[in-house]
Amino acid sequence: MELYDNKFLPMDSFVRILALVSIAALTFALSFIMLPFMGWQLHFFQLGIFLSAFLFGPFAGAFVGALSSSYNGLLVIHNPWIIGGNALLGFFAAYLYTRTTPFKAAMAAYAIQLPYLLATDVLFVGMPLMVVLGLAATLLAENVLCAFMAITMAPHVKALLSRS
Repeated sequence: MELYDNKFLPMDSFVRILALVSIAALTFALSFIMLPFMGWQLHFFQLGIFLSAFLFGPFAGAFVGALSSSYNGLLVIHNPWIIGGNALLGFFAAYLYTRTTPFKAAMAAYAIQLPYLLATDVLFVGMPLMVVLGLAATLLAENVLCAFMAITMAPHVKALLSRS
């Protein structure tokens, strides 16, 4: 098996379905953990979005993206638009993964998500543009770190799940 074979695992076994559900549950849990770093509040739930996208494809990435941000988006920060933004991130990370390297796919997915984030947060939620731009910079840093972690993990997890 190549390091990055850019093919998705089919959801044809209980073990693979359980793996996706487990990734989704862990990603949901990660959305509640914030790590303070030099005045920023970082979260790393994008790791699960990228991992599910790289392993199982666009709809799995979109599912995990939407699920992971649903509670916080609806009940904590009252911004339901975040759900669509993270679904876009997961969908396009997987879609582009078949066409380029995993890191380029993750960064391009973020670039696709960014106009959605700017439009919804400024126009629909009413956040000041400078706050949203600061959020976008934070998300970029988080996405870079999470993409590298997912890229490192995905081949190993794929190898394990290929046996099931």
